[in-house]
Amino acid sequence: MGKKNNRIIQRKSSKANLHTEEHVKEPHCIVTTRGNVSMDVRKLSRDVRRIIEPNTSVRLENTKHNAIRDFVAVSAQLDTTHLMLFTQTSVGIYMKLCRLPHGPTITFRILNYSRTRDVASKSKRQYTHGNQYLFSPCIMTNLQPNEGDLELQVTARMFLDMFPTITPKKASPNKIKRCCLLHYDEDKKQFDLRHYAIRIVPVEVCRGLKKLMGSKVPNLSKFKDVSDLITKSGMLSDSEAEDDPNARVTVPHLGKNKKKIGVPLKSSIRLHELGPRLTLEIYKIENGLLDGQVLYHSFIEKTDEEKIQLLQARRAKKKLRLKRKQEQEENIAEKKNKKLEHKKKCLEGMGMTEGEFNAIGKRKPKKSEFDNDVDADDEDDDAEYYRQEVGEEPDPDVFGKKRKSLIETGGPKPKKFKNIKDGKNSLPLERRKNKAKNFRKVPNKIKKHDTGGRKMKNLKNASKKMKYR
Repeated sequence: MGKKNNRIIQRKSSKANLHTEEHVKEPHCIVTTRGNVSMDVRKLSRDVRRIIEPNTSVRLENTKHNAIRDFVAVSAQLDTTHLMLFTQTSVGIYMKLCRLPHGPTITFRILNYSRTRDVASKSKRQYTHGNQYLFSPCIMTNLQPNEGDLELQVTARMFLDMFPTITPKKASPNKIKRCCLLHYDEDKKQFDLRHYAIRIVPVEVCRGLKKLMGSKVPNLSKFKDVSDLITKSGMLSDSEAEDDPNARVTVPHLGKNKKKIGVPLKSSIRLHELGPRLTLEIYKIENGLLDGQVLYHSFIEKTDEEKIQLLQARRAKKKLRLKRKQEQEENIAEKKNKKLEHKKKCLEGMGMTEGEFNAIGKRKPKKSEFDNDVDADDEDDDAEYYRQEVGEEPDPDVFGKKRKSLIETGGPKPKKFKNIKDGKNSLPLERRKNKAKNFRKVPNKIKKHDTGGRKMKNLKNASKKMKYR
């Protein structure tokens, strides 16, 4: 909201519409931690959320009571396709990437990492844009889902499905603000994950003309003429002069006012690192969601016979689990039937129907009326007993007053303590004198083995702290 000439002007929101059909069809990922992890790992998970924005829950707070089945149950309603978990053990830090709801699961071991703030502190010029996190990034990798070993194919397919696909016909250059780079090193067998911001800079144009093409007017106080801003030597820096020709594209120049200025210009694509940095190594790949057959393990290799035995043991365990679940359901149904039969027999013995029995159970006796009747009968019996034994009418003050219960009075009244200083409630003079005689002032005993200095200190303390007996 803004004000102009005492009028309130509503500004257009720069936030993108996140509830469109295209956004719902895009893949979504939940990034959280699991188990006991350090504060650095928690902050690292928050930095990874910034990479996947806006297709993730930025303010998700994980608690000890949350289980994996909770995320699986909510995944269909929130259109969540992937789950990324960060765990920590005494050996190292791990990142688990799961496909919801049935798997597979890839477990990476994090060898090195740098947070976003560390990357920003090392860069000389920090590039930030207000709308760069409103659109999802594009993925760039040297992996192919149909080439290489099994673990590389599964990893490539998992990362490609985690980010939205870009088609040349429908893609808009204004919506491509960031990119996620995943590079695999065959010699080290490691993955490097980087996060960059994309910037399009015109080439073959001096710095003064770039400033004029922007929204802000440059400072011209040092020049005699506007042409000096363009023709002055030394305006083009060495970093801008040396540019890779393969990174040049031809795009129309769009200023901040979203109006086309001039003809299309040759521009170069510049990348500014945002962070975080991750160096990963594949630990193992499982067929299910955090469970199931191990398709690949980096340290343990098993023979075909051992794999068949594990598969048979897993199938037997699954059958046993289903059998126990079925038996438990049958036992619960049998107990319910026994309760119903017992209730019917009881009602037949009482000669009542179920509706009459439920109606009686809803009635509640009034405690106040019942208690008043009992108290009145007790008072009548006491007065009659007095007449028969004494032969006289009792005084009305004795049996006339109605004794109240503790519930009616609100509990026992607290005792009133007498104040000695108060003249009305003070003790008699003789009693106070007798009470004062019983008090004696006795100093603390001094140890014989103490030196002279310690004796003086003990005497001072004894004079300050007196005991009454």
